[in-house]
Amino acid sequence: MKIKVKLFATFQKHLPKGAGLEGVEIDVPDGTTLGDIYRHFNLPEATPKITLVDGKHQKEDYVVKEGETVSVFPPIAGG
Repeated sequence: MKIKVKLFATFQKHLPKGAGLEGVEIDVPDGTTLGDIYRHFNLPEATPKITLVDGKHQKEDYVVKEGETVSVFPPIAGG
């Protein structure tokens, strides 16, 4: 099944060359979790992740569905 993945801020460097803010579309097998996607893109395990699926916050064990858009952000601090 196809999903779209968008990585932001310091995670963007894990996208394939040529991918922009629009992200990339990937094929994943049924039963794929957000954790599987983190590993697919070699996101650092120790870095916390804020993940939205179609605009709704989800945890690492969430199973993605056909056509969803996954957006992953590192924690951001400001002041």
